[in-house]
Amino acid sequence: MLLKNTLTRQVYVLSPAEWASVQAADLSCDCVRELMRYRFLVERGYDEAAQYDLILRILRTMEPRKPGLSSYTILPTTGCNARCVYCYEEGWTPVSMTARTADDVAAFICRTKGEGPVRIEWFGGEPLLGADRIARICRGLQAQGVAYTSAIITNGTLLTADMAREAVDLWHLRRAQVSMDGGRADYEARKRYVDPTRYNYDGAMAAVELLSDAGVNVVLRVNYDGENLPRVQDSLAECRSRFAGRRNVSIYMEQLFQSVTAEENAALYRAAESVMTRVGDLDLEHTAPVYARLKTHYCMVDSDRSVIIDPKGGLHRCEHDVGGAPFGTIYDEALVLPKAEPALAAECRGCVFLPDCMAFCKACCPVKVAACRTRMEMRTVQELKALLRGAQARDEAEEECP
Repeated sequence: MLLKNTLTRQVYVLSPAEWASVQAADLSCDCVRELMRYRFLVERGYDEAAQYDLILRILRTMEPRKPGLSSYTILPTTGCNARCVYCYEEGWTPVSMTARTADDVAAFICRTKGEGPVRIEWFGGEPLLGADRIARICRGLQAQGVAYTSAIITNGTLLTADMAREAVDLWHLRRAQVSMDGGRADYEARKRYVDPTRYNYDGAMAAVELLSDAGVNVVLRVNYDGENLPRVQDSLAECRSRFAGRRNVSIYMEQLFQSVTAEENAALYRAAESVMTRVGDLDLEHTAPVYARLKTHYCMVDSDRSVIIDPKGGLHRCEHDVGGAPFGTIYDEALVLPKAEPALAAECRGCVFLPDCMAFCKACCPVKVAACRTRMEMRTVQELKALLRGAQARDEAEEECP
């Protein structure tokens, strides 16, 4: 039996006998007393949500206040070569960054960055449609001696071998997320590319290989819903045949159409669980992150060191809200970020997963899920299984040592 304290980040492994003592509240058991000391067991009626709220505020108060920004999400274009049936940007007017704006973006980064390297994420639309603007921004940063690394979210179909090399050498690309929608038929029916003869499933899969060969860490995001889920497992098998053994290629699954009711949402997550467990058999496992420390910031809106830049130079706090009015521009004399004060949502106060989620943003988050508890249950199980596998591998390695 594994117990995880989501506030302190501790994990305990209990034997069946120890677990029985916990269930019986046997205070004579050393294990039970230790779990009380480390707050796995608390007094009846104790307000753990208030404790979490207090600790979060204390940790934020104690954080060193570093001037400047460290992370920039940049949209070189809101145009795209796909017309995905689920795209939340549907209806947005396609806008592409001009050369002058790209130069001004580079100047803005130089002016607003804090100490140390900056992180850039290229977003869109399809950011590879603006590859020339990406290169122009990077050259501007290099000319000013700015250290940076970047990541990209892309469908990959515009990538060429030359572009992959430039992405590593000039963009300093370290990570790429390539979106998939299951097998070939599902993928092409859902992507609805403007020219399927040029942009298609084969192009996306080839892009994964090009990026992987160039040394970029590639994450395949497999989108699913109730309609394509029965066929997703077949597409995972194809991924194994093409990418197994590539240590820099991994997979995770994400649900689409999350505006359904909580009951439907939860049922779909449970149906997907058996498919998700198959990912671990593909030699392409995307393990859940195990956070050793309590997170004090949960998303870009909650961070005071990140900003989103649209193709016209407008500034936003969330990449899902770029279609709205910006709070400022890269041309403003002073950068003033809107504050996002943490406030616990009432429905989250009694949830055991509270510190692992973004409860204080739930009321306004545009990508919140209807069945967040079911989602957190599944993610926690995956996290603990990853911990077990790591512990078992460590023990086996120690046994092999003479």
